[in-house]
Amino acid sequence: MGSSSTEGTRHVVHVIRKSPKQEIRISLSRYKGRTFGDVRLFVPDQQGEWVPTTKGCTVGVEQIHELFEGIGKLTNVAQ
Repeated sequence: MGSSSTEGTRHVVHVIRKSPKQEIRISLSRYKGRTFGDVRLFVPDQQGEWVPTTKGCTVGVEQIHELFEGIGKLTNVAQ
């Protein structure tokens, strides 16, 4: 078929439960030979399976440190 078994995979590293019907998943994904960090809102579909929404942010692995730095600054300002 031409694609590896890891193509289009998502490895969830952390889950933040916002409510019984919403959770934010932080994951590492591989797509078309590239690796990405993803922070995305998931909701249950009609069958109760958690599915990703369009609400979220995806960055290349080379930018994860910048995202982390920005979240650190947000944490400092919020305190």
